[in-house]
Amino acid sequence: MNRFLFATAVLAVPAAHAAAASLAYEPFDYTAAQRVLGQSNSNTGTSWLLAAASGAAGDTTAINVATGSLTGPSGLPAPIGNSATINGVGNLSGAANRLAFDSAGTSVTSGSVYYSFDLRIDSLEGSNNAGGGFFIGLNNTGNAATTTNPSAVAARVLARIDPNDPNPTSPTTYNLGIARNRATTAADIPWSGPLNLGDTLFIVASVEIVDGLQNDVSRLWIDPTGDSAPATLTDATTGTGTDIGLASIILRQSPAPFLTLDELRIGTEWADVAPVPEPTGIALGGIVAAGLLARRRRA
Repeated sequence: MNRFLFATAVLAVPAAHAAAASLAYEPFDYTAAQRVLGQSNSNTGTSWLLAAASGAAGDTTAINVATGSLTGPSGLPAPIGNSATINGVGNLSGAANRLAFDSAGTSVTSGSVYYSFDLRIDSLEGSNNAGGGFFIGLNNTGNAATTTNPSAVAARVLARIDPNDPNPTSPTTYNLGIARNRATTAADIPWSGPLNLGDTLFIVASVEIVDGLQNDVSRLWIDPTGDSAPATLTDATTGTGTDIGLASIILRQSPAPFLTLDELRIGTEWADVAPVPEPTGIALGGIVAAGLLARRRRA
């Protein structure tokens, strides 16, 4: 093999990710102690809009800017700005805020959409050990405010108190779940094993838009080790729900644990939202050495 062609082939591997389409980056670089609602995202050219009014009488919107950042995995840029906190109980029609991918309301209707964020569950107050509630997901409404509870949310990430926590009166573990855009029950949601209160996790979720009706696939990775790692959880159910175009992301105050969320990224490729493993020094050295050895044998 020509050594110049070999070098080009090696270098072309990471370059293939450069064409990925980033849809949004949200570091929550806003003044702390303000609502996320109304904040203007310089990356998308849109602002966080109302996606649902608070549902319970006397219940206040509790999706706010928090002081400080969460630190994600190596391979991503260092966090900037502050973070977002959701620390209100809400109810089944809890308040929600929407960020559109762009001001034109562009909708993704084929391929896949990925999103990632750093997550810390701060308190199990406000949740339950059954169906919990979803706190983030992809929506089909673009750059528009609405006041009714969003009914179309794909790749929704749910959280609940771990029903098998050894101390039910003062639990310290929780589960994460993932669901397609469909009606769910606690029993049919794919749930993770126990996760520890206070740990910071790196979360990746995705929607794979599959040809046909009611067959899109939602996936969730918890602290993934690479883009080839199998999903931690998958909802590949069929025959229920609705396939939707994806135009925005929603943060929702619901019966989920109180949490802090940061460094939200959305894109059409894994490389838009998560580190892409490159060859290690040992692996790359082995490849180069093999190439040199082959050259010597031909000499």
